[in-house]
Amino acid sequence: MNIALTARAAQTYTRDRVAPSLRSVPSASENKCAPVAAGRADLLLLVAINFMWALKWTLSKVALRELQPVSITLFPMIGSIALLVPLLRRKLKDRPAYLGVIRKEALHPANLLRFFALGAVGQVAANVLTTWGLKYVLATDAAFIGLVTPILNALLAVFIAGESLSWRLLPGFILALAGVLLITGVNVHTGTIPSWYFLFGVLLLFAAKFGAAFYNAYSKKLLDRFQPAEILFYSYIFVVVSLCPFHVLLEQPLSMQKIAALHWQTWLSLALLCLFVYGLSMILFLEVLTRRSLAPVSVSIYLMTVFGVLISTTALHEPVTPNMAGGALLVLLSTIFANAGKKRIAR
Repeated sequence: MNIALTARAAQTYTRDRVAPSLRSVPSASENKCAPVAAGRADLLLLVAINFMWALKWTLSKVALRELQPVSITLFPMIGSIALLVPLLRRKLKDRPAYLGVIRKEALHPANLLRFFALGAVGQVAANVLTTWGLKYVLATDAAFIGLVTPILNALLAVFIAGESLSWRLLPGFILALAGVLLITGVNVHTGTIPSWYFLFGVLLLFAAKFGAAFYNAYSKKLLDRFQPAEILFYSYIFVVVSLCPFHVLLEQPLSMQKIAALHWQTWLSLALLCLFVYGLSMILFLEVLTRRSLAPVSVSIYLMTVFGVLISTTALHEPVTPNMAGGALLVLLSTIFANAGKKRIAR
């Protein structure tokens, strides 16, 4: 009797001690479902991000009716910095930071130089040159030229991220250039150009894509040291610092009377650029980069062109010509060719 009671007590003790620990271990099906759910969430985020980015061409085109390119970038950036302050203070509340937003590590000379490169080079090129180019190019053309961004990401990844140079990259880049030329309407046989102003705008947009690709690749390298909100905040400060002299010297500074007289569509465009294009979309994009590599994420940028064409043709009633469609197809094929068979390189 005593032996039976002792054995039963031992079984009860073992069940009470071991069973909870076994219940806390997730099953194999749960382990498989977690990455799938995370992947779907990132996919939905990328769709939303590219839709917000696609607003940029149409919003900038509307704002150009009353403002100049530097102003269209400068004012929304100032607003984005103000919106990032409370978010960054909450992110850094458990870390020592000057004014609650600037970590001591960010003030190291090497890091200041990195953020200067991101802001004064990457962001200024990506945004000011885009807006400048839209003075001579339709928003629909700009959306199609945006297809070249993924292959530029792959090109800069060779120099910035240290990835290996694939033999497919050079012919793919040449094919992408041919697609951009086709979009511009240049006649290769006769050498005729529809408009020199239009060609100048295309070159500005092409250079802007280099700036955007540089910002994407270089930001990826800094995500192991700084949070996405930090990278945006510090780089945006350098954008504002670098653009203020150009705004004063090259553009007539806006008085309070001129600001009050701006059309409501201009105000709405600046507000949406601040909230979505330079704010929410960039935070979400860098958050996705903390979990995903740049190459597959860059493929989603094709959605930006699709959304951009739909938005510009709907809001601005811009046409889509056969040359634009054929050039966009060439650029798309160039990126597929350049990334075919590409393997992930271990750092």
